[in-house]
Amino acid sequence: MSRLSVPVALLCLGVLTACSAQIPGQGRPAPVSTGTPTPTTATPTPPPRFGPGTVTESHRIAGAVVLVGQLLPHLVETCTPSGPFVNPEETEGAGGLFIAGTAVPTLTQYGFVAGWASCQTAPDVRASTVFVAEMSDPDSAAAAADALAGSLAVEGYEAGELPDAPDARVLSLERTADQDGGDSVSLQILVPMERMLVYVFHADVDAEQAAQNATLVLAEQAELLADFTPTPQPRVPALNPDPFNLARRVIDTPGESTNYTGSYDLDSYLRVALAPDTEQQILMANGFVGTYLNQSNDVDGLGYQAVVYEFGSLPEADAAYQAFRGIEETEFDNRTTFVVPELPTTPCYYFPAAKGSDVLYQRCYVRVRSYLGSVDVYGITDPLDTGQIRMLLRAQRTAMDN
Repeated sequence: MSRLSVPVALLCLGVLTACSAQIPGQGRPAPVSTGTPTPTTATPTPPPRFGPGTVTESHRIAGAVVLVGQLLPHLVETCTPSGPFVNPEETEGAGGLFIAGTAVPTLTQYGFVAGWASCQTAPDVRASTVFVAEMSDPDSAAAAADALAGSLAVEGYEAGELPDAPDARVLSLERTADQDGGDSVSLQILVPMERMLVYVFHADVDAEQAAQNATLVLAEQAELLADFTPTPQPRVPALNPDPFNLARRVIDTPGESTNYTGSYDLDSYLRVALAPDTEQQILMANGFVGTYLNQSNDVDGLGYQAVVYEFGSLPEADAAYQAFRGIEETEFDNRTTFVVPELPTTPCYYFPAAKGSDVLYQRCYVRVRSYLGSVDVYGITDPLDTGQIRMLLRAQRTAMDN
């Protein structure tokens, strides 16, 4: 189970976003300038040993990654690859960004520390993925961009350019219409931005639209990274994985923990939110302090997530509680309510993992004082099978009350 399969930090069944894309006739976006010259050499420092600090840094990076669905609102569905990446091997193959053999050696050589990816797609060919990777140093990020531009030039991709992104390394692939669909253009773009390496995959219906939308994404990404300071490598292992002191108020979910587990501030949380625009308004209006989630998979194929949010006061937490219920019941049309006998007023829902699927999610919310919690179970096939979520919900309520 990945972030894309389970809600809050995990749901991909629909993202409702506001439109902030360029309006036709308003002119092209400003040129993307990174200030990072292409180096002749790079002397990377090996990354720190993997640990909780690595995951924490990936969550920090999340807050500086473009919310693609807000920028390009026609991309209405969350997709994979998405979420945290904490070692180069994760970037290739199933669930990764690159085909086998194209990226791991380069990312390893140039000191990859951690990264975060965001992916949105439309029902047609249109899609956009943004991956922001923290490298050893600015020279290493630029050298990695050059090397990846070479290794990714396979399967028909050829060198291209974006007029408004002169520092970008661009690969382009055009496909003509066949019985499976219409024409499409796919771009792979690599841009070093100081220590950060930005990779964008963008597919669109024609070359002009692809270039325009990809440039919008790059411009927004450059603005976000201008306000982001990567952690110096020696300090990564010492990063606090629980700065809001909320881990003790979240249950340990069954099975093996995923790298979504950890703390999130407002910006990073919105990258895993069910409805980012709506939730941003709710959280900012109610004294949001922070959130912590535990996510895991077990050997039986079930997935679990428990989340706690802290707000400024009990009334603010209650307002958020009611607003989250409103998201479930008004922004989605596939929710079915069910009742937990021990907590009959607690809002609980089940819904299919995908349209027509027999695999279900269950989700319940609970509030205690200034804390709002949610519990998710993924992978059940019988909606009456509520034993696990009832047990977890009781435990979550107790954890929040301690």
